[in-house]
Amino acid sequence: MHCPLCGTIDTGKVGTNQYYCWQCLMEFKTSDKQQDRMYYVEEDGSLIPVMLKPEL
Repeated sequence: MHCPLCGTIDTGKVGTNQYYCWQCLMEFKTSDKQQDRMYYVEEDGSLIPVMLKPEL
């Protein structure tokens, strides 16, 4: 799985349609129906949503 933010394949699966990128240290969810969603992982494990710029 490629990271939608940095494009690397250095990712790991952490849940159903949920992955973690070891390069940019972000968690992301993928879905056929929705745009990929990115999250910053806090020290306590909570996820903070990150807004990505839409492609033009």
